[in-house]
Amino acid sequence: MDKELPPIFVINLPRDTQRRAEMTARLDRLGLPYHFVEAIDGKAMPEAYERLYDRTKRLRYFGRDLKLGELGCTFSHYKIYQHMMEKSIPHAVILEDDVIFEDDFEDVLRALMNTKTRWDVIRFLGSEKIYKRGCRIIKPLVGRYALARLPTTPGGAHGYVLSREAARAMIGYMQRTWMPIDALQGRMWNTGLETLVVHPAPLYPEPDNVSTIGDERMDKSLEIDGLSRKLFPLFRGWHKITEQIGKKYIYWSAYLRDKMAG
Repeated sequence: MDKELPPIFVINLPRDTQRRAEMTARLDRLGLPYHFVEAIDGKAMPEAYERLYDRTKRLRYFGRDLKLGELGCTFSHYKIYQHMMEKSIPHAVILEDDVIFEDDFEDVLRALMNTKTRWDVIRFLGSEKIYKRGCRIIKPLVGRYALARLPTTPGGAHGYVLSREAARAMIGYMQRTWMPIDALQGRMWNTGLETLVVHPAPLYPEPDNVSTIGDERMDKSLEIDGLSRKLFPLFRGWHKITEQIGKKYIYWSAYLRDKMAG
């Protein structure tokens, strides 16, 4: 018997009424039930979330703070993870409020719920440039779609599905947060989560939308000085080395498992 579809949660700031209206129309057209979740505003963030931010570690490895928009976005996802645990929700689809769906999105969700291939997180990453460095097709899913594993850890948290166990793991890992949510999702060597993608993606961010996080996140200038600034190249270099090792370990250690699943 087919498993039921997971609930869909859409993150939206109350002031972004146009985005809410557009997402409502798109989801209504698909005929899927959904719930809007009030996003955490980084400019008025509750103290309980502020305490989760590890500013010291962020500055050590990146030399600059996470922007308020990045923090608000990250903790909006965290808020849904908490809700999943409180309500004992087995699986959930989490969307940001600027995605466009393929008409067969529901078919993909049904296939994911019924596949025998183990997964904890399924990311929907629609940019073609993500796949230029290749991906390992694990198993056909439905129609033109397949489960796949990426050798990289691209950004993008605009749409994904995760299990309650994954939500629990992310909550634990985010008790001292120092990266934006999409970067955290890619650190499988830390979270221990089986994180796969659907290729091609059945949804993607609207190309013309301006991110509500803000363009200031693109500023790479250092916000540290003194001894911290002098030591920064060492810490930054160490971070890059360990990240490359982590990516390669996850990708190649799963080779036999992926081949057997296919």
